[in-house]
Amino acid sequence: MAVIYLSKGLPVRYSDGTLTISHRGAEFALTGERAEVWERGRCGFHSDLYGSQFTALREIAGQGLAETSEDTANESFFRLMTNCVICPMREWNLSILWEPLERTVWQWISKAGLRLTIAELVFLIEKKIKPTPGLLGEANRQALTEAIYTKETIFDGILESRMEQSPARDITVKAVLGLAHKKKVILI
Repeated sequence: MAVIYLSKGLPVRYSDGTLTISHRGAEFALTGERAEVWERGRCGFHSDLYGSQFTALREIAGQGLAETSEDTANESFFRLMTNCVICPMREWNLSILWEPLERTVWQWISKAGLRLTIAELVFLIEKKIKPTPGLLGEANRQALTEAIYTKETIFDGILESRMEQSPARDITVKAVLGLAHKKKVILI
């Protein structure tokens, strides 16, 4: 059986063979295969599982520490990320080694004044909306929300459905995963 997954939560400590993950106000102690499986999916989608690792994945997914899908098409990566909250780790200086799109996505994630979903990020990238001072920060939350949610996108689920078909979907998902791999964002 093919399955892809993405781990969620923040690793807070590793000691004596136990990996402790913080997720939504609770801490989870993972050991053995459960810790290994979680760690593999921490910075991006993972799929190479065998035998008892499937059981470990089911257990951590049951705790809310992973999102899984048996669908391995490109849009399934987007769908898995719609169930995640993308959070910046902390304020970082932009690196000259980052891809240009990663820089833009990082600015949105770290300075928007609210937590943006993957669908909202795809929309901003598709529409080529730049992270300008008038759209960033807590004082400009309303302006940013109005830029994203128009009469065409305000209805529940419409933005996600439209952005699943967006030409900017895959590049935005790749940029977020690039930031996760660099440990600049976490998914919860």
